[in-house]
Amino acid sequence: MVNIIIPFPLRKFTDNRREVKITADNLAECMETIISQYPGLNLLQDNPALLSIFINGKLSKDSWTDVILNNNDEISLIIPIAGG
Repeated sequence: MVNIIIPFPLRKFTDNRREVKITADNLAECMETIISQYPGLNLLQDNPALLSIFINGKLSKDSWTDVILNNNDEISLIIPIAGG
């Protein structure tokens, strides 16, 4: 089981949950599962540039299907913010 940290702007789609636990073997399966549980998050799949994914504190730049997950991994969904 992996733990997904939900950023504040996306919590409206997860019943205000800060964390969601998912059973998945890879990142693609993890994202498919969370999107099926919380359909409002489908915007992440439709617009992957809106999201940076960190696994155990390290930025994942690989394709979702290439990232193998281990039990107790922590996945942080980060929405990049620009400004100046």
